[in-house]
Formats: sequence, C-alpha cells, structure tokens
Amino acid sequence: MYSPRVVANALLKKAASSRVELTHLKLQKLAFFMHAWNLALDDTPLINEQPQAWPYGPVFSTLYQDLKGFGSKPIERYIKEIEPQSGREVALIPSLKDKKFWALADQVWDRYGGLTAAQLSSLSHTEGGPWMQARRNGLSEIPNQSIIDFYKPQLVHAN
Repeated sequence: MYSPRVVANALLKKAASSRVELTHLKLQKLAFFMHAWNLALDDTPLINEQPQAWPYGPVFSTLYQDLKGFGSKPIERYIKEIEPQSGREVALIPSLKDKKFWALADQVWDRYGGLTAAQLSSLSHTEGGPWMQARRNGLSEIPNQSIIDFYKPQLVHAN
C-alpha cells in the first residue's frame, strides 16, 4: 500500500509526461479511481488511507490538506513527505520496478486522464456507487467492500 501522496506524485508524473495539467479536484478523483481499480482487480487497497465521502465526492484528507492552497489552479509541484529511511522531506513515487503499480497507473490514466475534473467528479457520483452509498448511509469514509462490490463487476464486463 502507498500513501495518498505517493500515488498523487505518480499521477503528477504521468500528467507531466502527457502534458496534461492536474487540478486538486482532478487529482483527488484519479487517486480514488486508482484505489478503486486496485480493490476491484485484487481485493486489496492501493492507498493506506480510506477515501472520505465529502459532499463533492471521494477525498483523501491527506491530499486535501496538502493541496487546498492550489484551489482550482493546476498543481505545479510534487507533494513531499518524510522518507522513512532517511527522515528527509522528499517527493516520493513508487519504484519503476513496481510493474503492477505502473500498469495500473497506465490503465487508469488511459481511461480517465483525458477527462475533465467535472467529468471525473460526475463519474464518482454514479447512482448506487460507493460514494453515494456512503453519503446516504451517513458514513464519513467509503468502505473498501463497497468499492469492490461496485467496481469489480464493471471491470470484469469491460474486459
């Protein structure tokens, strides 16, 4: 499992190589879809923080705190965190040797990277989806099982 910052940095790297600007909202939704796809494909979480069911969609609170200052402007830097081995503040991304992670990142980017933040937000608000279920049930977090139950059948039918 990765921190939301590490997954966000990987998405920022993909965006830079594709010459696509990412806003806070778009990055939140892409991170959520990475987490959701990993759960649907492997029944394991990708991110070590539960997505929260905020009024405007799924949010990783760590990313919100790190990126709220950008508002709706493009994010122009990687997110730093304390590296466990050295204790230094660095911008971490998954190792390029983690082929499974980067294959997932490629799939999610190919499917969602060209969409706008508003389109991604709309997709995360799908009727009967995990965010909507959490909101209707008064849950602050979106349960992983709810994500699996919703996205697994979609990915199976897409292949």
